[in-house]
Amino acid sequence: MKRVLLIYPRQRDVYMSTDTPYPFPMLGLTLLASLFPPHYEVKIVNEFLEEIDFEEDVDLVGITTLTPLAQRAYEVADRFRERGVKVVLGGVHATFVAEEAKKHADAMILGEAELVMSQLIADLEEGNLQPFYRGERLHTLEGLPMPRRDLLGRGYSPIFKVIETTRGCPNRCEFCAVPVIAGRRYRTRPLSDIERELKAIVEKEREYVFIVDDNVIAQRVHAKGLFELLKGFTVRWMGFATIEIAKDEELLKMAQESGCISLFIGFESLNKENLEGPKKKFQGVRDLQGLIERIHDHGIGIQGSFIFGFDNDDPGVFERTVEFIHQNRIELPNYSILTPFPGTPLWERLNREGRIFDRDWSHYDMSQVVFLPKTMTPDQLQKGYLWVQKYSCAPRSILKRLLLGPRNHLGYFLLSNFVLRKAQMKVIKRLKGIPLPVLSINP
Repeated sequence: MKRVLLIYPRQRDVYMSTDTPYPFPMLGLTLLASLFPPHYEVKIVNEFLEEIDFEEDVDLVGITTLTPLAQRAYEVADRFRERGVKVVLGGVHATFVAEEAKKHADAMILGEAELVMSQLIADLEEGNLQPFYRGERLHTLEGLPMPRRDLLGRGYSPIFKVIETTRGCPNRCEFCAVPVIAGRRYRTRPLSDIERELKAIVEKEREYVFIVDDNVIAQRVHAKGLFELLKGFTVRWMGFATIEIAKDEELLKMAQESGCISLFIGFESLNKENLEGPKKKFQGVRDLQGLIERIHDHGIGIQGSFIFGFDNDDPGVFERTVEFIHQNRIELPNYSILTPFPGTPLWERLNREGRIFDRDWSHYDMSQVVFLPKTMTPDQLQKGYLWVQKYSCAPRSILKRLLLGPRNHLGYFLLSNFVLRKAQMKVIKRLKGIPLPVLSINP
């Protein structure tokens, strides 16, 4: 029996604005755990919830890496390697900065793990781990094993179930890593596989299911089949979509009837010039208002994503965005500072233009300015972001958004806003004292 420890690294005293006391059950490491053969004993540790036992007797340690957590991942990896334990690094960050990450690992998984894990395990047993494992193609998603949810300990949200039904995205948003790592072609899981997994995780009616797909409506035929399937389970579900769903009355109605209560929609910017470059369809503010109203009319709430720091954002963007959110009763706004993650076209452009002044990965959490904006100073961008966060998570602002007009799923969104408020206030407090360099507006 070989022993494997899979780790999600976190610095427990550092909060992100999306943190909650009881996080959603993780899917990535539970799926990875399912790829090990029966004679492997696998344990999962989420450092946000529990301490790592660095003296644990294990044969292999696997660590996932997100950019803001990379430094902690390296620290954890180094401590195990000092004992002679083999360490494998994977995840988005390690994939894009492989040479940097390899200094802290015996082996690297670049990209998706499903098609390379069997070879990695065989090499491990032969004592011949290779430095890099990269699949030559992407997994079809057909026949994916059941994630090892039984390995998750206490501390996760007991009311949310998490499932994946598609991967990939054909959009070329400059700031997004999804098309680079998951491909620009949508891949869909067979509905029979999804049904099998839903039967395993849904225990009673009206449970909450979170669909982690980047765009649940990307393939219309698949989405219709998925909604019909979800309708049979009588669940309440949330997922990611684009505003395009509001233009398809049949699909929107099916989403409503299937139990959809909330859609995370990436508005990103209200300025057309900001989104023309990423090749993403842009909707004007007036058009957006009608589309948002249509979604609300179908009893579906909106978690809206807005990004600050685009080249055409001026210091007035913060007040304009808040005004738009309140006018349109966006139930749960989500704010980010534009962040040039390694591997994205944005990183390549800003790096080429000499505008990235901070390369400390722990600052790449989408709440800190790490580059030189074009039409405001870094300090203006940072303070504007903090003002928007503080304004929107104030109790009066929350109640104003939720109590005016139709009250779709009021209890759910009230709870969601106030649960996130605690983390948002901690982020605001932490960032207030961080000095930024005084830089000119134009590079």
